[in-house]
Amino acid sequence: MPNNSSSTLIYGTVVAVILAVIPYLFYSYEAVPESLWEISFLKSVNESLGGDAYITTWLITLKLVPALLFFIWFLTCKHWWYHVIIIPFSMYFFQLVSVFLPDVEYIDHNEIYFIIPVVIGSLSASYLARIKVFDKIHGIDISEIEDGIKKPSDRFFS
Repeated sequence: MPNNSSSTLIYGTVVAVILAVIPYLFYSYEAVPESLWEISFLKSVNESLGGDAYITTWLITLKLVPALLFFIWFLTCKHWWYHVIIIPFSMYFFQLVSVFLPDVEYIDHNEIYFIIPVVIGSLSASYLARIKVFDKIHGIDISEIEDGIKKPSDRFFS
């Protein structure tokens, strides 16, 4: 059984290799053969994007690579605000999904409506994490602060 430092070294090495390979993944659209787009599902995607396999592959890698980078950053980030990284990841993910939907007329058009719940959830999680970190650093109990705050109804009906 490996100790903690060797497993951390292996984990870090895997992440570093993935990050080193990302530029090659980004330019992989230049090496994709035209025959790949003859598969029935991919053919409909290719035709909905104008029929040029080069541009279709470029659009997919344009959305996939940043989404992958944000996902790796989310998994490896140790800061209290790491929940916020889900916002740009979800933006690229929804854009990638819209590339594969043949009935979408405009790519990168309405993804903001799908991201709003993600923004609300991630900001809420980050704020709660911030409160917990603040409490640990300063030794403050939030329940004492909440008890000290008077509601407007308490002022009028006391």
